[in-house]
Amino acid sequence: MKSPKLFLTDYASYNNGTQFQFGHWVDLDDFADENDFADYMTKHFKECDEKSPLGSGSIREEPMFTDFENFPKELYSESGDLKGLFEYINLEDNKKLLVAALMDQEGYKVSEAISESENRTLTEYDKYHNNDKYDLFAMYYPEADKADNECQYLSIDYDRFIDENFLTFEQDGKTYLIDRQ
Repeated sequence: MKSPKLFLTDYASYNNGTQFQFGHWVDLDDFADENDFADYMTKHFKECDEKSPLGSGSIREEPMFTDFENFPKELYSESGDLKGLFEYINLEDNKKLLVAALMDQEGYKVSEAISESENRTLTEYDKYHNNDKYDLFAMYYPEADKADNECQYLSIDYDRFIDENFLTFEQDGKTYLIDRQ
């Protein structure tokens, strides 16, 4: 996955129209956690104050994030929830995909989505490849699949099975399923 990034500036620079002079893109993979990033911001704002003090004599202290890349929109805010963001960033890539989908599809907050992800399964799925439907159905209902093969009068709606038992989402041209709870 690509590195998550924020465009870091501060409210005082933004209000003075100098947000681009003192703002820059920050690669969040360069920091261990939210405290490490907060230390970086404090140091950065101190350097900005030394380089170009604000007219009012105040110091830059309120970070402002005016753009983001490579993480779910649910984790972005102008003033930032750094703890939640770093909880997400520190997940393994496959877990990030599941957590992002739970936030988007089910409306969970990041900590709730992380907790919920422990009880859910993420499956890559090719909706145009019928064997994927049959294999999933057989995994959940092995007896019914056997009966379908033996009885000409029984018909199983595999698409309905998928729709009723899984959340479906697409990411980077691939389709994924998450089992419903």
